[in-house]
Amino acid sequence: MFEFLLVFVVVAPAPALALGVLVARLRRGGALARLWPGLRGGVARPVWIGLVATVVFAGALTAGLEQAYLAAMPNRPERGFDTGLLALVIGQFAVVLSAALAAVAAAAVARARGFGAGAVAGVLTLVAVGAGAAAAHLPLRAYYLANPSSFPPPLNLGEGGLLVPFDAFLITLAWALPWPVIGAALATRGRRRPVRDLPQLVLDLATSDLPANRAAWGAALRAELAAIDPPAERRRFARGGAWAALRTGPPRGAWLVGAGVAVVVALGTLAASRWSLAHGGGGVLGFWAEAPTVVLFVVALLAAWRSRSFGAGLRGGIVAGLGALVAVVAVGIPEAILWTNERAGFLSTGDAVPPDWQTAVRDTLRPEFLIGMALFWTTATAGGAALGAALARLHTRTSDEVTAARVIH
Repeated sequence: MFEFLLVFVVVAPAPALALGVLVARLRRGGALARLWPGLRGGVARPVWIGLVATVVFAGALTAGLEQAYLAAMPNRPERGFDTGLLALVIGQFAVVLSAALAAVAAAAVARARGFGAGAVAGVLTLVAVGAGAAAAHLPLRAYYLANPSSFPPPLNLGEGGLLVPFDAFLITLAWALPWPVIGAALATRGRRRPVRDLPQLVLDLATSDLPANRAAWGAALRAELAAIDPPAERRRFARGGAWAALRTGPPRGAWLVGAGVAVVVALGTLAASRWSLAHGGGGVLGFWAEAPTVVLFVVALLAAWRSRSFGAGLRGGIVAGLGALVAVVAVGIPEAILWTNERAGFLSTGDAVPPDWQTAVRDTLRPEFLIGMALFWTTATAGGAALGAALARLHTRTSDEVTAARVIH
């Protein structure tokens, strides 16, 4: 059941939401008239300078990470974790970070130049990341295919698969394509004001997604900045206001919800462990990756819906994710020791039998497992927060239209 739901909470929300945004924009009419201004605004200075910098940075980072990865491979058995699998998981997490970068770039440009320009700038940001990574990776891959014997042999990545983590990053980068559209849509809520300078843009971005109970405070900050003229004073005020807005805490009741999630995940882990132990199952790693993912998606969606804020939903999901992580560790460690005493294998996968309880505990805390879980949890939380904010916005707009119709009649 969880495998079926996983598709809808990890893979489907972002593409479905982006498609809905695009369809709604096209139904307004004038799409062709806005096409050229959007394309031009999405590459005009200073956007293209940022894109060039992104290509250079992504290429340099990829080259450095590949060399570090190849240097670490010969010593992998001594490290207590699978270097190849860890690199694969980190590479997929880098896709999530690339999606976040593209969404932020799209939001910044959209706030200044409109939705179309923002979406174009965000997509081009992903293209720049992919181009930089490919420029550094593909020559190394070609050399590896021509001379595989000069590289460390892969263990769990398949024949010829030493560089699979970097191949997978380039392939799955396509998953991030909906996020520029979502970022641009979130940034263009309400009436767009002409952007006077960078301090105004920074403050606008920081305060545009505040929860409903702090929206008036954000509007007051923007109005106060508009009354300030000296550039240095504007920069100081914008920095302080943006920092205060970004430090907005989780939504009300988030810690209580997080405690509830911790209890649910703890009980679920205990039940999955004992059931797998009694029936010779394959451990609880699948449960850790799937069940909390669905729960966090729902938590983030409801938090964003209630506060009408993507950021509030994201923060609420993060708090719940911390609760889930505490539950996984708190219940996983004693259960791993129990599995060792029962000679049943490792708690995570159910295979082999650890030589001692210390090895069993270390296996439960392997970084590739924890980062892999965080990858699923983060993706679901972001998707739930975006969907919840979109549904709340749609509900508000529909309610306003109904109220206006009643007034007219």
